[in-house]
Amino acid sequence: MKILPSLASANQMYLGESIRLLEGHPYLHIDIEDGNFVPNISFGMKTIRAAAQLCTAKMDVHLMVTNPENYLDDLAEIGVAAIAFHWESTGYPMRMINLIHKFGMQVGIALNPCTPYSVVLPYLDKIEYVLLMSSEPDEESESFQNLTLDKIRGLSQAAQGRIDIIVDGGIGKDEYDRVKQAGATAVVMGRTIFQAESPISVIKGW
Repeated sequence: MKILPSLASANQMYLGESIRLLEGHPYLHIDIEDGNFVPNISFGMKTIRAAAQLCTAKMDVHLMVTNPENYLDDLAEIGVAAIAFHWESTGYPMRMINLIHKFGMQVGIALNPCTPYSVVLPYLDKIEYVLLMSSEPDEESESFQNLTLDKIRGLSQAAQGRIDIIVDGGIGKDEYDRVKQAGATAVVMGRTIFQAESPISVIKGW
């Protein structure tokens, strides 16, 4: 199963060093949060552009924003490989899917914890992955929600291996094992990786 380290959980004063500590790992996950769609504000384009200059990994971006279409041009120019937009942020998913593909990037649809996976079923042949949020940005523990396991099982059965199923939120060792068994193909991990003395060793140990 693929592990996508989330840069949002790295020490924000030492992002460059955090990226270097992951050298050799093929993936890096970046959240863009606008303070509107979700309460937090994370990385701007200037920071992502600087990160891309250091990073040799495949960068995927999770757009937790109200107007995801406004970010696509810049992210494509920076060299981002894949973008997940939120189902809840747009009334016209096919427009976003077509726009992202037009820019040459892979497409994911992200779902909030309480959004049923069934909403993405009509689009499984048109996207590369689904990003299932398994916790809410509640500024508390952001703990893993067990209801995610049923969503993974249902989506895995429906997708039949056509797409990646990525799980994001509150993933530790126990949750990693459970989502893998349920049918997930990748996980986003933050604190578990970046709070370790050697992040790359943590990843290799899974």
